Amino acid sequence: MNGTCELRLNRTACLASPRPLRHALGAFLAALELDEDLRTDIVTAVGETLANAVEHAYARDEPGPVELYARRDEDLGVVVDVFDRGNFLDRTGGSPGRGRGLRIVRAIARSVTIDTAEGTHVRMVFDATPRHELTAPQHRR
Repeated sequence: MNGTCELRLNRTACLASPRPLRHALGAFLAALELDEDLRTDIVTAVGETLANAVEHAYARDEPGPVELYARRDEDLGVVVDVFDRGNFLDRTGGSPGRGRGLRIVRAIARSVTIDTAEGTHVRMVFDATPRHELTAPQHRR
């Protein structure tokens, strides 16, 4: 798929928010003709980031926005940004059994950057090859 292709979604951060955002992202990645395993990995990583925004960014009685911006970048691959306007929660040395989300994201994405200057902005960059480039028939000479 050539040209500009992007997905921008805004939701109120609540327990029901991540699911439709993950589904929309999955459909967007399918439209980019990415391999199913790669799509699953990207949706998993972004889902962890969305869950963090919903669970940690806002007080339960004062939810705020969570934004998802995904795009294909010819040089970088697939770039996904997740924004919230809340406070970043650093779980370094936190509760046992908790704080694995960012480790999962970092294991899947080629690069992850987190900016906490105005809320939390997580940028994830994923290597991405369209399905037809992975399965193109080889011509023999």
